[in-house]
Amino acid sequence: MTATLACAVLSYRDEPFLPEAVRSVLAQGVAVEVVVVNSGGGDPQARLRAAGLDVPTYTVAARLYPGAVRNLGIANTRAPYVAFLAADCLAAPGWADARLRAHRDGADAVASAMTAADADSVASWAALLLLHNRRLALTRAKHRLHYSMSYARSLLDRMGPFREDLRAGEDTEFNARIPPDVRIAFAADALTAHRYPTRADALMREAFRRGRLHAATQGAIEARGPQRLRVALRTPWNLARAAVLAMRSRGSERAAMLQALPLVVAGGMAYSAGALTAFGADAGD
Repeated sequence: MTATLACAVLSYRDEPFLPEAVRSVLAQGVAVEVVVVNSGGGDPQARLRAAGLDVPTYTVAARLYPGAVRNLGIANTRAPYVAFLAADCLAAPGWADARLRAHRDGADAVASAMTAADADSVASWAALLLLHNRRLALTRAKHRLHYSMSYARSLLDRMGPFREDLRAGEDTEFNARIPPDVRIAFAADALTAHRYPTRADALMREAFRRGRLHAATQGAIEARGPQRLRVALRTPWNLARAAVLAMRSRGSERAAMLQALPLVVAGGMAYSAGALTAFGADAGD
């Protein structure tokens, strides 16, 4: 069966959860053309084969930034629609089918919703609410951000490559270039499950790192210096949105999100502190 959707699984230094990420895409209810693109070393092909997974794998010894890895994934696939999955994420059941339905309905680009891969961890729910509260299935449309996108290959050909000089934010820069005549859809049932930190201390470190990186890369995208104060001042609004979403959630997710709110506040403070210490486009590691 010829796959209509391709997925490039993006890995850095042969990430430990890479086999699980690949397996989650292969387990979709529809055929998906899967390739792995890894940079920074390691032997992902051998490890994938040891796990019983035989997919095309492209490894570059040098470190590549995400835009370059995405561009390799595009160049080494052929399906008319192209999605991406970071190696620390999982494609939930129905992820591919939901994307394809939206593309077949006329969408040139389809965004997916985020969820936590470790549903039993309060820290993971806190990270989800802090870092991705504008990308949840229950986020109101006026507040929603479109990320984790799949694209029609015709749109990728039209837009040109992802920027390869950005340490992060390559998708932000790419999506900002998409003209208004392009139809973008949000597939709430195409869930991308992210492996967030599962301990409070790890969450604080990750929030600090992300804040610093956000301030630095926002400046790089705009060809300006680090946007320290601008990013830090968004934190109160971000925390308010997280609290509203926790209150609006239902069932077991509501209990988990409400329990996570104190960690969300602490993480927000760490995020702001990180933003205020940003020093350039390559801040953080």
